[in-house]
Amino acid sequence: MPVEQKAGWDDILVRDNFQDQGQTPTPDPMWRSPDLIPFGSDILDFDLLESSYNGPDLGVRHPIVYGGLNRVYVRGKSLRSGCPASGHVRLYYAAGGLFLDPRAWHPIYAESGDLTVPFVARGGSRQIAPGQICVSANAFVLPNRLPPGHYCMIGTVDTPAHPMPPRLPVFNSNVDYVNWVKNNPDVCWRNIDVIPCEQRRYVLTSLTIGNLNDTPTKYVFGVSGTHLPDGTAVFSSTDQRFPFVLPPVQIYAPGEDEVYSRSITLPPHYSGTVTVVVEFSQPLPCDATLMLRAYNPVTSSPGTLEHRLAVPLTGAQEAAEPGRFILLGEYTFVASRSAS
Repeated sequence: MPVEQKAGWDDILVRDNFQDQGQTPTPDPMWRSPDLIPFGSDILDFDLLESSYNGPDLGVRHPIVYGGLNRVYVRGKSLRSGCPASGHVRLYYAAGGLFLDPRAWHPIYAESGDLTVPFVARGGSRQIAPGQICVSANAFVLPNRLPPGHYCMIGTVDTPAHPMPPRLPVFNSNVDYVNWVKNNPDVCWRNIDVIPCEQRRYVLTSLTIGNLNDTPTKYVFGVSGTHLPDGTAVFSSTDQRFPFVLPPVQIYAPGEDEVYSRSITLPPHYSGTVTVVVEFSQPLPCDATLMLRAYNPVTSSPGTLEHRLAVPLTGAQEAAEPGRFILLGEYTFVASRSAS
C-alpha cells in the first residue's frame, strides 16, 4: 500500500475529511472526519474498513439510535516512512453546534471499559506498518442515556512520537482554538448528522455557539449545501441572557453558493445555543446536504495569526477588511431515508 509522504506527517493519521493527507493547516472542511465511524449495533470488519478508506462515508448509513447501542470505530493510517507506528486513541462527544468549545466535551468509554484504546492492524497487531490502515481495538459506545438531539465527536491519537494528554486543551480565544483545529493531524472531528429527506421544514434546535474571546465579537452564519431547493433559514435564540432573531437568509437552489446572515455580536465568554429553522419551497431530496457555518470577521492587521487563518468570502460584508473571515465551525446535515 503506498504511503502518502508529501504532506509531511510521519505518524498515524486520522483525517478531518477525505482530502486530508496530514498536511497542515488542514484544508476545509475540518469537521467531516470519515475516520470517526458511527456503526450502530453492527460490527465493522476490516474488509469494509479498508475498501471504504477513500469513500463512501460509512457513518452516514448508521444514524444515532437514541436509547440503543451505538458503536463508534476510529480508523487511522500509518504514514511512517520507515519502522512501524503504534498508538492509542481516545474519543469524546459533545452537544453538536457551530462552535465546539472543548470544555464541553465528555470522554466516551469503549466496550472494553477503557477510555484509551490501542490501534490495531489487520490480524490484531499493535505494530502498524507504513501505509497500513488500523482501527481502534474495541469500538467506543455512546452513552445510551443521551436525549434526542445533535451530537458531535472528536478523536485524539497518542503516539510515542506525538504524545497527546487525555485532557483536551482549554483556549483563551477563538483564534487559538481554530489554530489548534487546523494544525493537528492527530486530531479529527465529526460534526455530521442525518436528517429525514422529503420534508419541507426543518427545525434544528440547541446548536451550540460560544465566544472564547475576552471582548464582544461579531459572528456571521453561513448556509450552503448540495441539491437544495430554494428556501430560507432563520437563526434565533431564546436564551434569556442573549435572545435574538436574525432576518431570514435566502437559500438559492442548488445551494452550492454559500449565503450569509446579518452579523450578531456575542458577549465575552458566552456559551449558548441557536435554533435554525429551514423552510424549502419543495421537499428536500434524499441526496441533499445542508451545511451551517459560523464565522468571525477579521479585525486584525495582515501578518497576525487571526489574519493568516482568515478566508475570503464573497457576499459577506461584515468585516473590518471586507470579505475576510475566520471559519469557527461547521455542521453538516445529510438527508436520508434512513433517518425517517
